[in-house]
Amino acid sequence: MLSIQAHLRRLSPRDLRAFAAAATGPLSGLRVLDLSRILAGPSSTMLLADMGAEVIKVEAPKTGDDTRRYAPPFLQKKEGEDSDVAAYYSSCNRNKYSVAVDFKKKEGQDVIKQLLESSDVLIENFKTGGLSKYGLGYEHLKDDYPTLIYCSITGFGQYGPYSKRPAYDMLIQAMGGSMSLTGEPDGAPMKTGLSLFDLTAGLHGAIGILAALRERSVSGLGQHVDISMLDVAVALLANQGMNYLAKKQRQQRVGNNHPNVVPYQVMPASDGHFILTASNNDQFERFCKVAGKPELMEDERFNTMKARVVHRDHVTPALNEITSRHTKKFWLSNLEKEGVGCAPILHLDEVFEDPHVQSRDMEIQMNMPGFEEPVSLIGSPMKFSRTKVDYRLPPPRVGEHTEQILTEFGFTADKIQELHNLGAIDNAKFEVSGVKRPLAKKKRKVVSVSDSHGSDFEGLTWGHISSVHDPTMLPAGTLDFCPDSLQEEDQNELETLSMVLRSSIDDPVASFVKVRSSMEDPLLDDLEPPKRPPRGTKTIVGADSSGRR
Repeated sequence: MLSIQAHLRRLSPRDLRAFAAAATGPLSGLRVLDLSRILAGPSSTMLLADMGAEVIKVEAPKTGDDTRRYAPPFLQKKEGEDSDVAAYYSSCNRNKYSVAVDFKKKEGQDVIKQLLESSDVLIENFKTGGLSKYGLGYEHLKDDYPTLIYCSITGFGQYGPYSKRPAYDMLIQAMGGSMSLTGEPDGAPMKTGLSLFDLTAGLHGAIGILAALRERSVSGLGQHVDISMLDVAVALLANQGMNYLAKKQRQQRVGNNHPNVVPYQVMPASDGHFILTASNNDQFERFCKVAGKPELMEDERFNTMKARVVHRDHVTPALNEITSRHTKKFWLSNLEKEGVGCAPILHLDEVFEDPHVQSRDMEIQMNMPGFEEPVSLIGSPMKFSRTKVDYRLPPPRVGEHTEQILTEFGFTADKIQELHNLGAIDNAKFEVSGVKRPLAKKKRKVVSVSDSHGSDFEGLTWGHISSVHDPTMLPAGTLDFCPDSLQEEDQNELETLSMVLRSSIDDPVASFVKVRSSMEDPLLDDLEPPKRPPRGTKTIVGADSSGRR
């Protein structure tokens, strides 16, 4: 049996880098088949993808996701020249492989089913029942794929009087009550400036998927995760909804004010506006100190939280008059010193220039095929100490990975051409090549029961998701990155090394070099740890304009 040193001597530096990169993010080893489009579903799958899941995005041949045409603006191919990549589309589609499949055709449906053979999750956001006519509804797949987590994100859910209706974010804002709470008291109802319920439905979809995966580790079975945008909108009423349920009375809009706390609102300054959130009596007293108005704490209309809410009509104009005497800088600097909640109201250029936002890597840069310069994208808010999020693939072109994915799933070149000729797929070709990143090798877990049967066995594939189930182990597919001969010899020692590579909060290759620094091995001399950029430096990942890494 070979020693671990002997194993390592047989691996090139490139092999070692691939081995170290095999498990990126806490969801490494999870495979998601993404049949969703627009925003709710794609935002959910990008969240999973950033955390390490392999996401295969299924798009209509030629046309692709609808948001490819939600433009302008487009990403800039070079200064002053638009590309054909819509900014909207790029907001929720990185880290995904794109395959172009027409599942309206029988042959396309067969392709989808073959892709499901090794998939853990399917996510879709068609109208309720929309995929059933193609044999791809949950009821059609659950017996053949009993471990599959099938997530549907729809406007109104899988049952109920409105279940067959289409939905858009603004419709849900209207029907879910949030518009009745938003806007000036005497003005019209107003939507938020964000696609709030598309995005929060996607977030709840990701949460539901992870919960179902955790349960699968116990039962061994998949299930249907049913996410309704209207359900999410009602749930997010939270304290506002409870304000109604407490007395069954409609609430009046309060504009930028808070229904239960005063002052908690936009305040005028002599040169603009700022936010003041004196959310308890101590903070309000400190505000009075900064304002030079300590006598307000002797006034029965001001000296308690309840009094300030009850007397809002007097308190708010009085405080507005006080704050309008000084500049924003005066209030922000002095209130912050006193520990009173306050903030500037920033435009987006100011947000992305903010040193804190930059230090948290919330703006990243990725190279995209055919672009002269890296493109700025919004970073992931998920921060992990060990299993960091990973930006592997830029937003893909329609069908960019069709041939690669189908080949890796066992389709021959002749079969791929046949499917292309039938119009079941589009084997897209591009003048400028993109990133080539192979899929991890996965085998389907065969289970002979569906969720209509009892379950008395332990889970199957949750162990592939390392850092959640057992943070000391790599996904089972990791060793597939190594030569076949290595899989037959001394795997335990190699798994132990992989654990060392994973467990460090530093770069895994750097960690490996550190571990090996006391061992003489000339074959590793050219394996230099990559240099980390200084904190706050924008991350640049992906392929350059020629397609090279």
